[in-house]
Amino acid sequence: MTFENIVYPAFIKQEEGFGIHFPTLLPKYGWETPLSSGPTKKEAIQNAKKALAYLLAGALYDNEDLPSQAHIPANLVTEEMELIFIKTSYSDYAKEIEEHIHFRHWHIYFNRDEKSDFQAVAYKNRQGLWDVKVDGDLPIEMAQEKLIQLCPTYPVICNVRRRDDAEEAFDSLVLRVKKIKKQL
Repeated sequence: MTFENIVYPAFIKQEEGFGIHFPTLLPKYGWETPLSSGPTKKEAIQNAKKALAYLLAGALYDNEDLPSQAHIPANLVTEEMELIFIKTSYSDYAKEIEEHIHFRHWHIYFNRDEKSDFQAVAYKNRQGLWDVKVDGDLPIEMAQEKLIQLCPTYPVICNVRRRDDAEEAFDSLVLRVKKIKKQL
């Protein structure tokens, strides 16, 4: 799990201090929310190098590919933004990353709705896969025997390699539980 001298486009914008945004790396919120910030441009850029290294290491730890280094369209950069390129390396932050990465986990929400009552959590196991487990009890009263019929390893739903697979397996279980609940 390493990468060296990877460069991603970003923009810096003066906010409360300076914020570094990665809109092509984080398309859902990268235009509005900075990945990192700092009181000065120099500190903001230094903080962005570290934050980017953590983000990329997390992707690799999650068995994902590194995100593409897509360009930021010039027509979307306004006068208040300054286009910059952030270069980072795993080796610069390896010790810190390795201390924290083992605590990494995923929270999975039914249909990606963070307000959903149906939630799961995933932790990496010794085989390098993710154990996906119902977070607490499913908020539907159902006999434990029925749940075990639907999912013999309940409360563990599955072991997966990638987050997409975990989300798909969890959504499938919730839909089956809801269908059975309607029939009762």
